[in-house]
Amino acid sequence: MRQSQKGLLFIGIACTVLLFGCGQRVETTLRFWNGFTGPDGRTMLRMVKRFNRENPDVHVLMQRMDWGTYYNKLFVAGIGNRSPEVFIIHTDVLERFIQAGFLRSVDDLVGEPGSLDSGDFDANVWEAVVSGAKHYAVPLDVHPLGVYYNRALFRQAGIVDASGEPKPPTNREEFLDTLKHLTRDTDGDGRTDQWGFVFTWQRTNVFTFMNQWGGRFFNEKYDECLLNTPENVEALQFCVDLIQKHKFAPSPENFDSWIGFRQGKVGMVLEGIYMLADVQKQQDLDYAGAPVPQVGAVKAAWASSHNMCLRADLSGDKLQAAWRLVRFLSDNSLDWAEGGQVPVRKSLRDSARFETMSVPREFAKQIQDIRYMPKLPFVFEFYTEFDAAIEKALRGTLPPKQALDTATKNINEIIERHKSLQTQLRGQEP
Repeated sequence: MRQSQKGLLFIGIACTVLLFGCGQRVETTLRFWNGFTGPDGRTMLRMVKRFNRENPDVHVLMQRMDWGTYYNKLFVAGIGNRSPEVFIIHTDVLERFIQAGFLRSVDDLVGEPGSLDSGDFDANVWEAVVSGAKHYAVPLDVHPLGVYYNRALFRQAGIVDASGEPKPPTNREEFLDTLKHLTRDTDGDGRTDQWGFVFTWQRTNVFTFMNQWGGRFFNEKYDECLLNTPENVEALQFCVDLIQKHKFAPSPENFDSWIGFRQGKVGMVLEGIYMLADVQKQQDLDYAGAPVPQVGAVKAAWASSHNMCLRADLSGDKLQAAWRLVRFLSDNSLDWAEGGQVPVRKSLRDSARFETMSVPREFAKQIQDIRYMPKLPFVFEFYTEFDAAIEKALRGTLPPKQALDTATKNINEIIERHKSLQTQLRGQEP
């Protein structure tokens, strides 16, 4: 090849490179993991596809896994330095990943001009992602427990207000009276076939009542379990009495709780806003939502949040792209709310669009009174003992105090094992 031809070829290649570089930005790929395998997953996928369309220089690959295996896979990925850039973690599980060093603080990002305003989040929800004075996540939503009630059964029982509209209970007296009138033997065979109440997810239901009784679960340092305090025992006894004494609720081993509500066999349940999609698709169920009634001395309702987290070592273009995704999902979380959530941003809840979402609007009224589960590095071991204790009590296998005594002893043993493991790990550090 002659020298002039070589020169022209070089110039042509250089121009092509320059044109590509100037006319098209290099695409940044982000992996986004979550456990949204139900209808909420389709909602999130639509949001991610929209983000990809509106941000052609970033491509988000979303991977959904069942919550039952999700956290183990996410933790293993963290150990192997293979974590996704962005991922979802429930509030109660945050501490486990923070202590493992897998999460990046978001404080410097939230404080940027034109970024997210921390003042737009409810103070208790924003505080729930704190560890060691740093915020390690951005809450996407808050999903509190609330009341779902069957409007038709309420009318049949005469539980209505002055205008004839079904009237959900707001206090203990109304709660018990409502359950009494809703619990019926409709066919006269001597057996109850319409229940006033049923325990759905026992963990969240009982946790709510324990908090309403002012119960504590751990001391301030989280190095001693206090599950068997008198307040918690009394609250669990109240739950047991709904089944065994008042007979307003069936024993949990003999009844499919949530399905029973959907079939019109239960007047009222406590369940999360995330179950809204389930009843929305059922055309023959006349239902509504309301805040949890205050049956104890304190207003309280269980809640959790899906929190958007960043991998600990993110920097440069990856960090900027990941933060852009977090901001987009937060800014558009009214779309997410359509799938059965409550927006965590106060400005979004003040919008006309949110006002049309009747059940989320009712559940949102109790945000200032929500209670998150304890944030523990051994949270799953805690749940194993807590769930077993309340199950035994509700089934009548053990009295509430004995069940909670056993759980407390076992959890304190877990705490000691965890302390010992932490000491060993610190001793291995260089």
